[in-house]
Order: sequence, then structure tokens, then C-alpha cells
Amino acid sequence: MIATIVSGGLSFLFVILFTAIGTNLFKSKNIGQSIQEELNFHDHKKGTPTMGGVFIAAGTFFGFLIAHINFWTIGQGFKVEIDYIVPEVLSLLLFGTLMASVGFIDDFLKVQQGRNLGLNAKTKIILQIIVASIISYYFYTWDLSTTLYLFSGFGVDIGIAKWFIIVLFIVGFTNAVNLTDGLDGLVAGTSTVSFGGVLVMTFWIFRHQNYYTNFMNDAFLSLDLSILVSSIAGSCLGFLWWNTNPAKIIMGDVGSHFIGAMFPIIFFAIGADALIFFICMLYVVEALSVIIQVASFKIRGKRVFKMAPLHHHFEMNNWAETTIIVRFWIVNGIFVVIALGLFYGDWVLFGN
Repeated sequence: MIATIVSGGLSFLFVILFTAIGTNLFKSKNIGQSIQEELNFHDHKKGTPTMGGVFIAAGTFFGFLIAHINFWTIGQGFKVEIDYIVPEVLSLLLFGTLMASVGFIDDFLKVQQGRNLGLNAKTKIILQIIVASIISYYFYTWDLSTTLYLFSGFGVDIGIAKWFIIVLFIVGFTNAVNLTDGLDGLVAGTSTVSFGGVLVMTFWIFRHQNYYTNFMNDAFLSLDLSILVSSIAGSCLGFLWWNTNPAKIIMGDVGSHFIGAMFPIIFFAIGADALIFFICMLYVVEALSVIIQVASFKIRGKRVFKMAPLHHHFEMNNWAETTIIVRFWIVNGIFVVIALGLFYGDWVLFGN
């Protein structure tokens, strides 16, 4: 329990400090955000330092690793000891970082070229699929269940299709979060709340291992998974300090790719696959708004929204940016509560 709190706190402080330093450094190096031509109402954001997601990933590593170091032992005083780190849990963090590297390349090219065009869409999706396939393969080697769980206690065995579903979810949610990251503090704020909800789930799993061992790899029953999730939540909260409107720095694709990949990675690890649609409902809706917009225009020649993703539609309707952000936070929080209710209800029905 203490390690979980410590990891989140350390990640928060790390990101608060180093994002401030990084913001000034990026300004001096002209590492700034480019704006799409059609988003002329965002012209005031042009040049805002970007690629801040590197601090979210770094802060997660810092909090997770340092939380495993004991500097004081009762009865022995000061004594540095390193606790055992579950390799599979550390691998989850490395997987998220691997996806973040795709976003980093995209951000780097945008900064280098001085325009909002990094990797072309085809190259980007291929790289995402390659990374997601690597992750899916490692889940397969860990003998993860082939059951697609609606909730932990109920699911359908879909066999080999599970590994393709994992790839689809990782790529899908990575891009969904990336699409949502268009307003100051929107993704950082919602992710803090969402990972907070996931933290409750992982800690509950740790305290009720007898039930969850039936469909989870034993490695993910450990407290280490809670420590990891706490580190991510703390990092997102620390970044929000500087990313809230008006943003001093933007997370960029490196941040949205890291966050977007970590959600499905963790949910497949804990065997609560379908709950990701509640925890990440905002990202799902934002992605669906783009799909509906494109499909409608191609089929009917008409647009459903004034602009997609959805948050831009509300901007075009003259909603203040802060109004959109806060209301989206509220909606996201409601669905996180619903997810926790379903998660607990599953345990009540099947776990006792």
C-alpha cells in the first residue's frame, strides 16, 4: 500500500519539476507545436513547446523503480534494499514506451519540418501495428487466457482471435487518445481520473487474489501492477499542472501514444477487457465522431458535425475551451464510476 502511494507521489513530483525545466529548454530550442490550417482558432497556441509526453513516460519509470527501493528497515535503521520487480509488469511499461517511440518519431519530424505533418498515415499505422503485434506475441508467450472477458467473471473463449483483438485494441485506443488530445489539459485530466479508476481495480485484485487467479497470469496479481498504474496516474497529474489551459507545454504524440497504449495493455493484463470502453468512454466517443464524420461525408456527401473530433464541434459552436474540457472531465468521471461499479458488481456476483 505504501509503495503504491509513494510511486504516484514521486512520479507527480518528478513530472512537476522536469516538465518545468523541459518547457524552458524546449522554448530555447524552438521545439514548438505546429497548428493545422483549418484550426485557425488555435493560432494562439502555435509555438507552444511540445513533446512533453517524454516527461510522463520518464516520470512513470522514475516512480515505479524508486518505489522498489527501501531506504529504511524497521529495527535496522538506514539500509538500502531493492525489492523484487516482477518482470512481466516491468515489460508492460516497456511496451507502452515502445509505442511512445512511434509518437516521438512523429513529433520529431513535425518539429524538424516546422509543420503539422510528421509520419504519413500509412507509415504510422504500420509502425503501430508492428509494436502492437510484438505486445500481443508476448501476451501469448505468457499463456494469457484466450477468453475475451466482458467482465472478469464472464467472457467468451475466442481462441487465436484474441491475439488479433489485442492488436486492434492497442492500435485503436492509441489513435483514439491521440485524436482526443486537441485541447489543453483534456487528455492529461481525463487520464488522471481514468488511471485512478484502474488503480482502484488493480489494488482490489491484489487484495482478492483467490478469485482473480482463475483467469489472470499470477504475475499481474502482484502489488507491482498497482505501483505501475499509480505511477502513470501521478505522472499525468503532474503534467496537467503545466498542461492546463492555457498550456505551457503540450504532450504531443509521444504522450498520447504512451497513454493510449497503456490502457489496453493493462486491461488485457487484468482480464477486464470490456471495461476499457467505460474507463476510456471519452476516447471512444471522440474516435467514433471522426469515423461517423468521414463515413457520412463519403456516403451522403454531408457532415454530421461541424468539425471532428467532437471537441472541435463544440468549439465551432462557440463553447469556451475551458467549458468543453471541464464538462468532458465530468462525463469521463461518470463513466469511470460506472466502470468501478460494474467491476465491483462482478466480484459480488462471482467472487464470493
